[in-house]
Amino acid sequence: MGVVRVMQVEARVEALPALLDFATAGAREAGADESGQHDVRLAVEEVLMNIIQHGYPPGGCGPVTLRVAAAPGSVTVTVLDEARPFAPERAPAPDLASGWESRPIGGLGWYLVYKLMDEVRHRPRDAQGNELTLLKRFGPAAAPTSTNSGNQTMQIEVERRESLAIAKVRGNIDGLTAPELERVLGGEVTGGSANLVVAFEGVDYTSSAGLRVLLAVVKEARSRGGDVRLAGVRENVRKVLDLSGFTGILKLFPDVDAAARSFAA
Repeated sequence: MGVVRVMQVEARVEALPALLDFATAGAREAGADESGQHDVRLAVEEVLMNIIQHGYPPGGCGPVTLRVAAAPGSVTVTVLDEARPFAPERAPAPDLASGWESRPIGGLGWYLVYKLMDEVRHRPRDAQGNELTLLKRFGPAAAPTSTNSGNQTMQIEVERRESLAIAKVRGNIDGLTAPELERVLGGEVTGGSANLVVAFEGVDYTSSAGLRVLLAVVKEARSRGGDVRLAGVRENVRKVLDLSGFTGILKLFPDVDAAARSFAA
């Protein structure tokens, strides 16, 4: 028999870590492995950030409720709000083929939700708002495994090697932490380090918020005659980069030293 848990908070970005932990715990309870937990967390974040950023009027907010039903081998996450109605199935398809010069920044959130979930269902609520249901299947139930929680703090350490900057990122890149990533990476590029290595060995997770930052920084660096290269990308992050077409835009290297040497090649 499945277990259903409910959490309701104000739809604010500060509430994102607790909401993501709540959803990920349900996936873990359902027997999801690290990859399955990652997919649930990413899809739920994309939905929540859409509500936080676009659902309620500017300067205002309202409630958001997560209802997580964990059953052996699958988890169902229902997201309810009182925001303006929307139709996620009508979201424009993202441009995954254009080069970095013409590739628009953003527009990947709903695409990732539909790619990572087995079912996505939406209906307007009777009074006001939306009800969105996400279903993820994991196959036969396995022993629960743990993955990094959503409230992991992101840390960035910058090292300079002559004209090259190396930014070592640790933690999760999501709607809460992405602005700091953009501030640091963008500051390095505009401050004179147009050649930038971003070390992702310590990053287990990025949402479309992180992808927006990477594309914006790549555009700025290349407009200045430099480039941005990634090092040590982990499997879950690589999956998101592949799905979003970013492996055709960014050069990936196994470690920092290999990425740094590539600038001299």
